[in-house]
Amino acid sequence: MGGLIVATVVTSLAAAVGGRNDLPLHQLLLLDTGAVWRGQVWRLVTWVLVETDPLNLLFGGLVLYWFGRDLVDAWGERRFLVTYFAVPAVAALLASLLSVVLPVLDAYRLPGFWVALDAVVVSWGLLHPFRQILLFFAVPVSGQALVWVTVGGTLLFGLFNGITGFVPHLLAEGVAWLHVSGKGPGQWLRRIRLPRRRRKGRFEVIHVDRDPDRQQDRRWLN
Repeated sequence: MGGLIVATVVTSLAAAVGGRNDLPLHQLLLLDTGAVWRGQVWRLVTWVLVETDPLNLLFGGLVLYWFGRDLVDAWGERRFLVTYFAVPAVAALLASLLSVVLPVLDAYRLPGFWVALDAVVVSWGLLHPFRQILLFFAVPVSGQALVWVTVGGTLLFGLFNGITGFVPHLLAEGVAWLHVSGKGPGQWLRRIRLPRRRRKGRFEVIHVDRDPDRQQDRRWLN
């Protein structure tokens, strides 16, 4: 968790300074669906390490520390890191595909830190449906309820600020739900059984008493 938080803070600060000095770093890291179609596929990963608002960066670091530790304990470090980057990457790819039919998505340049955190919170809530936390340090909420609070909060922010900018958030929450519930593409591929060509056996039964011509094969019998 410390490594991810430090990497996000350093990348976000570097992007902020680069943007202030008119350097291209800031614009090269955010999700730009049009740029993805032009071959800048690294944005599918780098946008997770960028946050443009300092308060969101501070609060997001706390959220990652609180919920991420439990996911590391449940999954292990390697699976957590793969999931942390893969779920937002899949959501960004789906958003890029949607931009073909919804060109308005091309107008957004989005940081992905909170998209990844939404996936983390949803994953935590699905893995710990009966564990309770104090939401805003005051309201007791179970993990299962936290999933619905996260999705509902995303829709609420979308209604007030424009739902298009929150499409990647909703996609990441959906991908996280599929992943944790075991209904993702990886599970579908494991269930596919390809037909196998039957191979002729390498062994045959030798009846030396019935076949005098095979008497010389007796030396191979045990």
